[in-house]
Amino acid sequence: MNFVKNAWYVAAESGELGDGLLARTICGEPVVLYRMAAGQPAALEDRCCHRQLPLSLGALVGDRVQCGYHGLQFDASGACVSVPGQPRVPPGAAIRAFPVVERYRYIWIWTGDPAAADDSLIPDYHWNDDPGWISNTGYFHVDGNHQLLVDNLLDLSHVQFVHATTLGADGVTDAPLDTQRDGDQVRIDRWIMDKPPPPMFASAGDFAGTVDRWQLITWTAPTHVVIDAGCADAGSGARNGDRSRGITVHSNHTITPETAKSCHYFWHHARNFRLDDNTLTKILATAAGNAFGEDVVILAAQQRSIDTAPDSWSSIDINADAGVLQARRVVDGLLAAETGAAPVSV
Repeated sequence: MNFVKNAWYVAAESGELGDGLLARTICGEPVVLYRMAAGQPAALEDRCCHRQLPLSLGALVGDRVQCGYHGLQFDASGACVSVPGQPRVPPGAAIRAFPVVERYRYIWIWTGDPAAADDSLIPDYHWNDDPGWISNTGYFHVDGNHQLLVDNLLDLSHVQFVHATTLGADGVTDAPLDTQRDGDQVRIDRWIMDKPPPPMFASAGDFAGTVDRWQLITWTAPTHVVIDAGCADAGSGARNGDRSRGITVHSNHTITPETAKSCHYFWHHARNFRLDDNTLTKILATAAGNAFGEDVVILAAQQRSIDTAPDSWSSIDINADAGVLQARRVVDGLLAAETGAAPVSV
Protein backbone atom coordinates (compact mmCIF):
# COMPACT_ATOMS: atom_id res chain seq x y z
CA MET A 1 0.00 0.00 0.00
CA ASN A 2 1.13 3.56 -0.68
CA PHE A 3 1.50 5.99 2.19
CA VAL A 4 1.50 9.77 2.15
CA LYS A 5 5.19 10.44 2.80
CA ASN A 6 5.32 14.24 2.69
CA ALA A 7 3.74 14.64 6.11
CA TRP A 8 4.68 14.78 9.76
CA TYR A 9 3.91 11.66 11.78
CA VAL A 10 4.47 10.91 15.45
CA ALA A 11 7.35 8.47 15.71
CA ALA A 12 7.39 8.20 19.50
CA GLU A 13 6.40 9.88 22.72
CA SER A 14 9.20 12.07 24.06
CA GLY A 15 9.63 9.84 27.09
CA GLU A 16 10.37 6.80 24.91
CA LEU A 17 13.75 8.22 23.94
CA GLY A 18 16.19 7.64 26.76
CA ASP A 19 19.80 6.50 26.69
CA GLY A 20 19.41 3.79 24.08
CA LEU A 21 18.03 3.03 20.63
CA LEU A 22 14.37 2.69 19.70
CA ALA A 23 13.36 0.68 16.62
CA ARG A 24 10.11 1.51 14.88
CA THR A 25 8.68 0.89 11.40
CA ILE A 26 7.05 4.00 9.93
CA CYS A 27 5.32 4.09 6.55
CA GLY A 28 7.05 0.81 5.74
CA GLU A 29 10.48 2.27 6.57
CA PRO A 30 12.66 0.72 9.32
CA VAL A 31 13.76 3.60 11.57
CA VAL A 32 16.04 3.82 14.59
CA LEU A 33 15.41 6.74 16.96
CA TYR A 34 17.65 8.11 19.69
CA ARG A 35 18.71 11.20 21.62
CA MET A 36 22.04 12.89 21.20
CA ALA A 37 24.03 14.02 24.24
CA ALA A 38 22.56 17.54 24.15
CA GLY A 39 19.02 16.13 24.05
CA GLN A 40 18.08 16.56 20.39
CA PRO A 41 16.25 13.63 18.83
CA ALA A 42 17.61 11.93 15.72
CA ALA A 43 16.29 9.29 13.35
CA LEU A 44 18.19 7.09 10.91
CA GLU A 45 17.38 4.29 8.54
CA ASP A 46 17.55 1.15 10.67
CA ARG A 47 19.89 -0.70 8.33
CA CYS A 48 23.68 -0.71 8.18
CA CYS A 49 25.03 0.04 4.71
CA HIS A 50 27.62 -2.74 5.11
CA ARG A 51 25.66 -5.98 5.69
CA GLN A 52 22.24 -4.52 6.45
CA LEU A 53 21.93 -5.54 10.09
CA PRO A 54 19.38 -3.31 11.88
CA LEU A 55 21.32 -0.59 13.66
CA SER A 56 18.85 -0.78 16.52
CA LEU A 57 20.62 -4.01 17.51
CA GLY A 58 23.81 -2.02 18.04
CA ALA A 59 24.69 0.68 20.55
CA LEU A 60 24.63 4.42 21.04
CA VAL A 61 28.20 5.73 21.36
CA GLY A 62 28.07 9.43 22.18
CA ASP A 63 26.10 10.98 19.31
CA ARG A 64 26.84 8.07 17.01
CA VAL A 65 25.04 4.80 16.34
CA GLN A 66 27.38 1.82 16.24
CA CYS A 67 26.41 -1.23 14.24
CA GLY A 68 26.31 -4.38 16.37
CA TYR A 69 27.80 -6.55 13.60
CA HIS A 70 31.12 -4.97 12.55
CA GLY A 71 31.20 -1.75 14.57
CA LEU A 72 30.68 0.85 11.83
CA GLN A 73 29.56 4.16 13.31
CA PHE A 74 27.08 6.66 11.86
CA ASP A 75 26.41 10.24 12.85
CA ALA A 76 23.02 11.96 12.91
CA SER A 77 23.33 12.95 9.25
CA GLY A 78 23.51 9.27 8.30
CA ALA A 79 27.17 9.44 7.26
CA CYS A 80 29.44 6.57 8.22
CA VAL A 81 32.25 8.24 10.15
CA SER A 82 34.22 5.26 11.42
CA VAL A 83 35.08 1.74 10.24
CA PRO A 84 37.04 -0.43 12.69
CA GLY A 85 40.33 -1.73 11.36
CA GLN A 86 40.83 0.90 8.65
CA PRO A 87 41.54 4.61 8.60
CA ARG A 88 39.41 5.40 5.54
CA VAL A 89 35.64 5.26 5.23
CA PRO A 90 34.55 3.83 1.86
CA PRO A 91 33.03 6.36 -0.56
CA GLY A 92 29.25 6.48 -0.37
CA ALA A 93 29.10 4.82 3.05
CA ALA A 94 25.91 6.40 4.39
CA ILE A 95 22.33 5.69 5.31
CA ARG A 96 19.23 7.82 5.23
CA ALA A 97 18.59 10.38 7.96
CA PHE A 98 15.04 11.57 8.59
CA PRO A 99 14.00 15.10 9.67
CA VAL A 100 12.69 15.01 13.25
CA VAL A 101 11.18 17.63 15.56
CA GLU A 102 10.24 17.34 19.22
CA ARG A 103 7.00 19.14 20.02
CA TYR A 104 3.97 18.62 22.28
CA ARG A 105 5.74 15.72 24.08
CA TYR A 106 6.00 13.87 20.78
CA ILE A 107 8.86 13.09 18.39
CA TRP A 108 7.64 13.95 14.89
CA ILE A 109 9.23 12.43 11.80
CA TRP A 110 9.06 13.30 8.10
CA THR A 111 9.47 10.30 5.79
CA GLY A 112 9.16 12.14 2.47
CA ASP A 113 11.33 14.66 0.63
CA PRO A 114 13.59 16.24 3.29
CA ALA A 115 13.57 19.56 1.42
CA ALA A 116 9.81 19.78 1.99
CA ALA A 117 9.98 19.16 5.76
CA ASP A 118 8.51 22.43 7.05
CA ASP A 119 7.94 22.16 10.80
CA SER A 120 5.19 24.80 10.63
CA LEU A 121 3.09 21.99 9.11
CA ILE A 122 3.13 20.00 12.35
CA PRO A 123 -0.50 19.98 13.53
CA ASP A 124 -1.47 21.69 16.76
CA TYR A 125 -1.56 19.32 19.73
CA HIS A 126 -0.70 21.93 22.35
CA TRP A 127 -3.08 20.39 24.90
CA ASN A 128 -0.46 17.70 25.53
CA ASP A 129 1.96 20.13 27.21
CA ASP A 130 -0.21 23.18 27.94
CA PRO A 131 -0.10 24.05 31.69
CA GLY A 132 -3.76 25.01 31.52
CA TRP A 133 -4.73 21.43 30.72
CA ILE A 134 -4.19 18.01 32.30
CA SER A 135 -3.36 15.46 29.62
CA ASN A 136 -3.50 11.67 29.92
CA THR A 137 -1.53 9.96 27.18
CA GLY A 138 -1.30 6.49 25.73
CA TYR A 139 -0.12 4.32 22.87
CA PHE A 140 -1.54 1.27 21.12
CA HIS A 141 -0.06 -0.89 18.43
CA VAL A 142 -2.97 -1.62 16.10
CA ASP A 143 -3.18 -4.73 13.93
CA GLY A 144 -5.09 -2.85 11.27
CA ASN A 145 -4.50 -0.43 8.43
CA HIS A 146 -4.13 3.19 9.57
CA GLN A 147 -7.03 4.33 7.39
CA LEU A 148 -9.40 2.06 9.30
CA LEU A 149 -8.51 3.91 12.49
CA VAL A 150 -8.96 7.29 10.81
CA ASP A 151 -12.38 6.12 9.61
CA ASN A 152 -13.23 5.05 13.16
CA LEU A 153 -12.39 8.45 14.62
CA LEU A 154 -14.30 10.36 11.94
CA ASP A 155 -17.48 8.35 12.40
CA LEU A 156 -18.41 8.52 16.08
CA SER A 157 -21.78 6.91 15.54
CA HIS A 158 -20.05 3.74 16.73
CA VAL A 159 -19.69 5.04 20.31
CA GLN A 160 -23.30 4.13 21.06
CA PHE A 161 -22.48 0.48 20.39
CA VAL A 162 -18.75 -0.14 20.85
CA HIS A 163 -18.38 2.12 23.91
CA ALA A 164 -21.74 1.65 25.60
CA THR A 165 -20.26 1.68 29.13
CA THR A 166 -17.73 4.51 28.64
CA LEU A 167 -18.39 7.03 25.88
CA GLY A 168 -21.74 5.84 24.59
CA ALA A 169 -25.21 7.14 25.32
CA ASP A 170 -28.55 7.16 23.59
CA GLY A 171 -29.17 9.70 20.85
CA VAL A 172 -25.76 9.75 19.17
CA THR A 173 -26.70 7.95 15.96
CA ASP A 174 -29.89 10.01 15.49
CA ALA A 175 -28.19 13.40 15.92
CA PRO A 176 -27.60 15.24 12.62
CA LEU A 177 -24.09 15.81 11.29
CA ASP A 178 -22.62 18.96 9.79
CA THR A 179 -19.67 17.98 7.57
CA GLN A 180 -17.41 20.56 5.95
CA ARG A 181 -14.15 20.35 4.03
CA ASP A 182 -11.56 23.11 3.90
CA GLY A 183 -8.47 22.22 1.89
CA ASP A 184 -6.71 19.33 3.64
CA GLN A 185 -9.00 19.49 6.67
CA VAL A 186 -12.42 18.00 7.30
CA ARG A 187 -14.66 19.16 10.14
CA ILE A 188 -17.56 17.08 11.45
CA ASP A 189 -19.89 18.58 14.08
CA ARG A 190 -22.55 16.67 15.98
CA TRP A 191 -24.77 17.98 18.79
CA ILE A 192 -26.85 15.61 20.91
CA MET A 193 -29.44 17.72 22.69
CA ASP A 194 -31.26 17.11 25.98
CA LYS A 195 -30.07 13.54 26.59
CA PRO A 196 -28.56 11.73 29.60
CA PRO A 197 -24.77 12.20 29.83
CA PRO A 198 -22.51 9.28 28.88
CA PRO A 199 -20.87 7.46 31.81
CA MET A 200 -17.47 9.15 31.51
CA PHE A 201 -18.96 12.67 31.51
CA ALA A 202 -21.51 11.85 34.19
CA SER A 203 -18.75 10.97 36.65
CA ALA A 204 -16.59 13.96 35.70
CA GLY A 205 -19.29 16.64 35.56
CA ASP A 206 -21.75 15.69 38.29
CA PHE A 207 -24.74 16.62 36.13
CA ALA A 208 -28.11 16.63 37.87
CA GLY A 209 -30.20 16.01 34.76
CA THR A 210 -29.97 15.81 30.99
CA VAL A 211 -27.26 17.51 28.98
CA ASP A 212 -26.53 19.04 25.63
CA ARG A 213 -23.53 17.14 24.27
CA TRP A 214 -21.09 17.99 21.49
CA GLN A 215 -18.60 16.09 19.34
CA LEU A 216 -16.66 18.55 17.17
CA ILE A 217 -14.09 16.68 15.08
CA THR A 218 -11.28 18.24 13.08
CA TRP A 219 -9.23 15.94 10.84
CA THR A 220 -5.99 17.23 9.33
CA ALA A 221 -4.49 15.16 6.52
CA PRO A 222 -3.32 12.55 6.53
CA THR A 223 -3.95 11.06 9.99
CA HIS A 224 -4.41 13.68 12.71
CA VAL A 225 -7.71 13.95 14.61
CA VAL A 226 -8.73 16.43 17.31
CA ILE A 227 -12.10 15.93 18.99
CA ASP A 228 -13.54 18.79 21.06
CA ALA A 229 -16.07 16.92 23.19
CA GLY A 230 -18.15 17.80 26.19
CA CYS A 231 -21.47 18.20 27.95
CA ALA A 232 -23.37 21.07 29.54
CA ASP A 233 -26.67 21.27 31.36
CA ALA A 234 -29.45 21.00 28.80
CA GLY A 235 -30.63 24.39 27.57
CA SER A 236 -27.76 26.33 29.16
CA GLY A 237 -26.47 27.75 25.86
CA ALA A 238 -23.47 25.56 25.08
CA ARG A 239 -24.40 25.33 21.42
CA ASN A 240 -24.35 29.13 21.26
CA GLY A 241 -20.91 29.31 22.87
CA ASP A 242 -21.64 29.39 26.61
CA ARG A 243 -20.01 26.31 28.17
CA SER A 244 -19.95 27.74 31.70
CA ARG A 245 -22.35 25.05 32.95
CA GLY A 246 -20.49 22.19 31.35
CA ILE A 247 -17.16 20.46 30.93
CA THR A 248 -14.88 20.16 27.91
CA VAL A 249 -12.27 17.56 27.00
CA HIS A 250 -10.05 17.37 23.97
CA SER A 251 -9.75 13.80 22.79
CA ASN A 252 -6.73 13.99 20.51
CA HIS A 253 -5.40 11.26 18.26
CA THR A 254 -2.56 10.92 15.79
CA ILE A 255 -2.01 7.75 13.78
CA THR A 256 1.27 6.68 12.19
CA PRO A 257 1.23 4.02 9.46
CA GLU A 258 3.51 1.06 10.14
CA THR A 259 2.70 -1.44 7.38
CA ALA A 260 -0.29 -1.99 5.12
CA LYS A 261 -1.90 -3.95 7.96
CA SER A 262 -0.70 -2.19 11.10
CA CYS A 263 -0.22 1.24 12.62
CA HIS A 264 0.92 3.15 15.68
CA TYR A 265 -1.85 4.89 17.63
CA PHE A 266 -0.87 7.79 19.89
CA TRP A 267 -3.62 9.46 21.90
CA HIS A 268 -3.96 12.04 24.61
CA HIS A 269 -7.09 13.03 26.49
CA ALA A 270 -6.98 16.54 27.97
CA ARG A 271 -9.24 18.50 30.30
CA ASN A 272 -9.19 22.06 31.68
CA PHE A 273 -11.30 21.56 34.81
CA ARG A 274 -10.57 20.11 38.28
CA LEU A 275 -6.87 20.26 37.44
CA ASP A 276 -5.77 19.32 40.97
CA ASP A 277 -8.07 16.32 41.24
CA ASN A 278 -5.63 13.40 40.91
CA THR A 279 -8.36 10.85 41.51
CA LEU A 280 -10.34 12.19 38.56
CA THR A 281 -7.17 12.14 36.43
CA LYS A 282 -6.73 8.44 37.14
CA ILE A 283 -10.40 7.70 36.51
CA LEU A 284 -10.42 9.50 33.17
CA ALA A 285 -7.10 7.96 32.12
CA THR A 286 -8.45 4.48 32.76
CA ALA A 287 -11.77 5.21 31.08
CA ALA A 288 -10.14 6.72 27.98
CA GLY A 289 -7.60 3.92 27.70
CA ASN A 290 -10.32 1.30 28.07
CA ALA A 291 -12.52 2.98 25.47
CA PHE A 292 -9.76 3.36 22.89
CA GLY A 293 -8.67 -0.19 23.62
CA GLU A 294 -12.15 -1.32 22.59
CA ASP A 295 -11.54 0.32 19.21
CA VAL A 296 -8.22 -1.51 18.85
CA VAL A 297 -9.99 -4.86 19.23
CA ILE A 298 -12.64 -3.87 16.68
CA LEU A 299 -10.05 -2.69 14.15
CA ALA A 300 -8.00 -5.88 14.37
CA ALA A 301 -11.12 -7.95 13.76
CA GLN A 302 -12.08 -5.67 10.88
CA GLN A 303 -8.65 -6.10 9.28
CA ARG A 304 -8.83 -9.89 9.58
CA SER A 305 -12.24 -9.84 7.92
CA ILE A 306 -10.96 -7.64 5.09
CA ASP A 307 -8.02 -9.98 4.55
CA THR A 308 -10.33 -12.96 4.04
CA ALA A 309 -12.95 -11.21 1.90
CA PRO A 310 -13.32 -12.50 -1.65
CA ASP A 311 -12.15 -10.28 -4.49
CA SER A 312 -15.76 -9.70 -5.53
CA TRP A 313 -16.73 -8.27 -2.13
CA SER A 314 -17.75 -4.61 -2.01
CA SER A 315 -18.86 -2.55 0.97
CA ILE A 316 -21.59 0.07 1.24
CA ASP A 317 -21.54 3.59 2.65
CA ILE A 318 -24.09 5.15 5.00
CA ASN A 319 -24.93 8.74 5.95
CA ALA A 320 -22.50 8.70 8.90
CA ASP A 321 -19.64 8.15 6.42
CA ALA A 322 -19.81 11.69 5.01
CA GLY A 323 -16.65 12.84 6.80
CA VAL A 324 -14.87 9.55 6.15
CA LEU A 325 -15.46 9.86 2.41
CA GLN A 326 -14.30 13.48 2.34
CA ALA A 327 -11.09 12.56 4.17
CA ARG A 328 -10.39 9.68 1.84
CA ARG A 329 -10.75 11.97 -1.16
CA VAL A 330 -8.17 14.31 0.36
CA VAL A 331 -5.76 11.41 0.92
CA ASP A 332 -6.35 10.18 -2.63
CA GLY A 333 -5.36 13.61 -3.90
CA LEU A 334 -2.21 13.73 -1.78
CA LEU A 335 -1.16 10.26 -2.91
CA ALA A 336 -1.79 11.13 -6.54
CA ALA A 337 0.27 14.30 -6.21
CA GLU A 338 3.19 12.37 -4.69
CA THR A 339 3.18 9.12 -6.61
CA GLY A 340 0.33 9.01 -9.11
CA ALA A 341 -1.13 6.28 -6.91
CA ALA A 342 -4.63 4.89 -7.21
CA PRO A 343 -7.32 5.78 -4.62
CA VAL A 344 -7.03 4.44 -1.08
CA SER A 345 -8.05 0.80 -0.72
CA VAL A 346 -7.90 -1.21 2.52
